[in-house]
Amino acid sequence: MRRERLKLSKVVLSGYYGFNNAGDELVLYSIIRTLREIEPGISITVLSQQPEKTAKQYEVQAVNRWRLFSLIRSIASSELLISGGGSLFQDVTSVNSPLYYWMIIFLAKLMGKKTMIYSQGVGPLQRPRNRKMLAWLFNRLSKITVRDEGAKSDLLAMGVNKEIIVTADPVLGIPPQSIEAQLGREILERSGLELIVEQRLLGVFIRSWEDNSYLPELVKACDRLALEGWQVVFVPMQFPQDIAVAKQAAKLMAHETVYLKEMYDPAEMLAITKNFDLIIGMRLHSLINGAVVGVPLVGISYDPKIDRFLQQIGQQSLNSVHDLNSETLVQLVNWVHNNREEIQADMEKRVKLLYQKAWKSARIAMELWRN
Repeated sequence: MRRERLKLSKVVLSGYYGFNNAGDELVLYSIIRTLREIEPGISITVLSQQPEKTAKQYEVQAVNRWRLFSLIRSIASSELLISGGGSLFQDVTSVNSPLYYWMIIFLAKLMGKKTMIYSQGVGPLQRPRNRKMLAWLFNRLSKITVRDEGAKSDLLAMGVNKEIIVTADPVLGIPPQSIEAQLGREILERSGLELIVEQRLLGVFIRSWEDNSYLPELVKACDRLALEGWQVVFVPMQFPQDIAVAKQAAKLMAHETVYLKEMYDPAEMLAITKNFDLIIGMRLHSLINGAVVGVPLVGISYDPKIDRFLQQIGQQSLNSVHDLNSETLVQLVNWVHNNREEIQADMEKRVKLLYQKAWKSARIAMELWRN
């Protein structure tokens, strides 16, 4: 009976998947990896913007996230709907985005399915209606895990009285020893970078933000660092948006530099990150990747989630993208590099604790699924 149930039942994953966003793909990769470690035979279906690509890449079933009848069939044949990770319930980038994820969970609840928020960040939610709808729905979930204390505080402030368990971002559950630096080195060399042992390698994980008015100051800082002996590599994570700004940054540089032009899978992104001596990160998962592989990092904040993660690992952000100063950025990069041994040792201790917390979400999900 137990064996038959394992074959028939499945988990459905809902998130920002299939949109060529390296951060969200890393989240999906991590969740699938940890769930399969705990339950190797589990059947997983992903709601994706590009179901064929998702199915092939992760060896899962996948359905188009916009096809209502496909969604209903998938959820109806499942035991558990997992929403997350990522920051799905926010209305800054899109007014309708939280409504979509709300409806997916609501559908599952109507069908009597178990529902779980999995290591999510929360907000910003600016519209009172969205906050009220979220609180109403979250109070009816089977389980809630969030990736930081800030997310828990936000939910409590909205009126969520269901138990909220603080864990960590799913990507922090990837074991560092599983990441192959040589794979990343080969990718960097194919991209036109001549790796010189004596030169420090700086990965700048750049993103498009509003009118990109921050870019001249960032480029000015990178030019100064190149003059001091750093090899600068611009790394996009959202395609095609970040490619355009990475290309623009490389073009503005007085020193010769490289920007990566392709979309890489999660294992490749982690491998690339492992080759850097230091990271400047504007995207959350560039910083999380750096922490996983033990690379010192400097964060440029555009969203509270950046500050919250840096706080978790004992680091500080460089104020806001809106008041970026090249001189301050150069000073911080050099300070972090000069104190890298102490910083890495402290970060390693913190990341080990977050690793266990990331796995806690997976164990909670599988216990919910089994019971």
